[in-house]
Amino acid sequence: MHPYSLRIAFASNEILFREEISPDDLKHLSPITSSILSSILNDDSEASTTESSPIVAPIIDCPTIGKIDLATLPEQCKTRAGSKKFQHIIAKCRPEDIEKIVIVMAPHMGLLMTDTYGNYMCQSLIKSANSSQRLILLSSMRNHLLRISKDSQGTHSLQGLICLSSTPEEENIYREKFRGHVLEMTMHNNASHVIQRLLVTLKDTSFIIRELLGHIKEIAIDKLGLCVIKKCIGNSEVYRELVSNAHILVQDPYGNYAIQQTLDMWGEASLEQLAKAFKGKVAQLCIQKYASNVMEKCMHFDYLREVLIAELLNEEKMKMVLNCAYGCYVIKSAAEFGSWNLKESLKKVFQSVFHQLHQKKLKGRWTEIQNILKFQ
Repeated sequence: MHPYSLRIAFASNEILFREEISPDDLKHLSPITSSILSSILNDDSEASTTESSPIVAPIIDCPTIGKIDLATLPEQCKTRAGSKKFQHIIAKCRPEDIEKIVIVMAPHMGLLMTDTYGNYMCQSLIKSANSSQRLILLSSMRNHLLRISKDSQGTHSLQGLICLSSTPEEENIYREKFRGHVLEMTMHNNASHVIQRLLVTLKDTSFIIRELLGHIKEIAIDKLGLCVIKKCIGNSEVYRELVSNAHILVQDPYGNYAIQQTLDMWGEASLEQLAKAFKGKVAQLCIQKYASNVMEKCMHFDYLREVLIAELLNEEKMKMVLNCAYGCYVIKSAAEFGSWNLKESLKKVFQSVFHQLHQKKLKGRWTEIQNILKFQ
């Protein structure tokens, strides 16, 4: 067996490593590392704890730092000074030394990723590891990924690991371990950021989308869920659920942003469906705090502007809208972007209800609208 074998700290660590890394993971490693880990994976657990199998702690000889015994590395990393020390060592190490550190640290990654100080060392090691070494680190913590994602320290370390993902094997691990937990993670304070990172990084995000479908409305009105929706709003199935619930979402403090993002992303393709969703409710939506933001944005699109404003071209509805500050913003936008014919129609209705408007604090808003419509 190579002198820098995995018999580095405790026999129990060897058993943990054997349980969490499959032989298939080893094919991407260098010949030396592959040989080391294969022997550990295939070794008999009883034999690995006998006196005839001594535990050997690897030593690295860094030109700028000197010789360093890695036997105490996992424990030292749990202290502030130790974590800083080994972050510095990792930054100065040669590639072959990084490989030895990876072998030593792999069995401990599941716990160190959530440690107050250890997580910083993990982040440094992840950034310095190559793809095969990164796969070993990820494989070693695969049974801890859900717990790590929900931890306030672990979520940052895990996001850093996901950012570097570039192989199908890494994607398979995330898919396997997060499947069935996506919905709960989406609205979790820490895990939500992991889902967002997966949506941005992975080539195949279908396993995430599948678990979100049927819950899009619920997710879109959640502060953290909204951030996830924004990352997958380009998916046609997510889009269909959003527009089918548009009249509800626009009235929500967070949901209204989902519909605004839908307009930005889908543009012309979404206009007819949104017009149907808002039909018969335009006046009410114009005077609702959050929905008015969406109505104002709708005024930037010719088709929506013509369809929606047509509902307001009667005295009772126009009076209701103009007596509300939110409604005034919508009418102002319609006047700014509308065609000459639309302006004339608005001007006519405005004149007929002006004497019935009594909100003194809105006088300035009405004057702005009058100026845009060029009242004589």
